[in-house]
Amino acid sequence: MTKLFVLDLDGCVSVPFKTPDWNSITRIRELNLLSRTDPTVPALSICTGRPYAYAEAVAQWLDIQHPIVFESGGGVYHPTEQRLEFAPAYHQNKSLVEGVKNWVQELVDREYPEVLIEFTKKTDAGMVHSDEDLIIELYQRAKEHVHAHHPEFEVHRTEVSVNIILKACSKGYGIKWLSALTEISLSDIAYIGDSSGDISALKVAGKSYTPANGSPALDQYAKRLEGHTSLGVLEAYEELIDQNRS
Repeated sequence: MTKLFVLDLDGCVSVPFKTPDWNSITRIRELNLLSRTDPTVPALSICTGRPYAYAEAVAQWLDIQHPIVFESGGGVYHPTEQRLEFAPAYHQNKSLVEGVKNWVQELVDREYPEVLIEFTKKTDAGMVHSDEDLIIELYQRAKEHVHAHHPEFEVHRTEVSVNIILKACSKGYGIKWLSALTEISLSDIAYIGDSSGDISALKVAGKSYTPANGSPALDQYAKRLEGHTSLGVLEAYEELIDQNRS
């Protein structure tokens, strides 16, 4: 029985630089509220590469009360306690994280002034732009730099972002952290993600989904849905409820 449904954000709940589909978001929120009185409805959580502030805002949209993971697996926010905690791997590698952040800052300042740095991130480094060709170029630059100088890190990209994260703070680690915090077994957790950064989480979750817009590379790890982004999330949510009730 699925007890917790964990959502990636960009590409699943919302699309960067676009207004969310509020009708599906509203229905997802309604189902999450129902989970408090109906045990066949999984409660919601979040595991996202986005920084704390954005993840916390979306948790408010959806009225999430369970802990949520931000910066892939770098930190957890406890909504009911309004408390933050950070992964042990981050505490052990603060100086390395700062070194990667400094490299990103220098690269952007020197060669890519049009690129946005996710300056609110604490445990990893991120770059954002709406031009996917530019993102692919930055992704290659970041991969080359990490391979040469920072083997403790890995690099992922979406259509609009590049993320350099500690290997020990992957989304797979984030899902395992949620399992420990909530005392819900991994087999009772479902996850939905759309990009390569989600693979480690899709591998460990009991049930795994990707929306219609998800990367083709995810097909070997997750069930592909018919709906795009939040419509796909709603489709998966309703399927999980039906399975719990059958």
